Amino acid sequence: MSGAAYVPLNTRPYGGHERLLALAGSPKRVLDVGCSSGYLARRLVERGATVVGIDSDERAAEEARAICEQVLVGDVESMELPFPEHSFDVVLCGDVVEHLRDPEAFLARVRPLLRPGGKVVLTTPNVANWAMRLGLLAGRWRYTDRGILDRTHAHFFTKKTLEQTLERAGYKIAAFDVTAPVPGIGAPALERAAHAFARVRPSLLAYQFVVAATPR
Repeated sequence: MSGAAYVPLNTRPYGGHERLLALAGSPKRVLDVGCSSGYLARRLVERGATVVGIDSDERAAEEARAICEQVLVGDVESMELPFPEHSFDVVLCGDVVEHLRDPEAFLARVRPLLRPGGKVVLTTPNVANWAMRLGLLAGRWRYTDRGILDRTHAHFFTKKTLEQTLERAGYKIAAFDVTAPVPGIGAPALERAAHAFARVRPSLLAYQFVVAATPR
């Protein structure tokens, strides 16, 4: 995982960060993969958690060290993970798995780090979102600096392929949420309605999937 673009904390109630934190709950010990400057870690620390971070960017990691108990710097897929089994209540992966060379292998690798009752909580974009489907019908597939077609994405997930990846890595989905189909549409009532519709038809309408998964 390298070259990912970092974004600030999104405090919109139906945005990916808030939905991710909602599924994380109030854990005691968290591994925050792709922790960036620690903006999610800060929120978890405020809930009483101890957070260990991992990031590929040294400058971001330096900021996160003011918040996290420890921050490791490097490629999470190739680095040693110096933690004993059952070290964490939550492994947090906010917009991480789509950047990995082998997300299934990574998810399987962190599974033993979870305590009994622990979970992986992740977000990832929905490549089968309605806007993407319309673009393909029009013959468009343009990589961008951010968003679903971020040029640093190594994998693209539909709801089905995400479920299959988690299952092959040894997990079952414990909770499933989405973000509103059009990010940042504005009025709270509109975002609330968009979120409700996206939960009904996630494969078509969700912009991001938000998942908590526990070991099988």
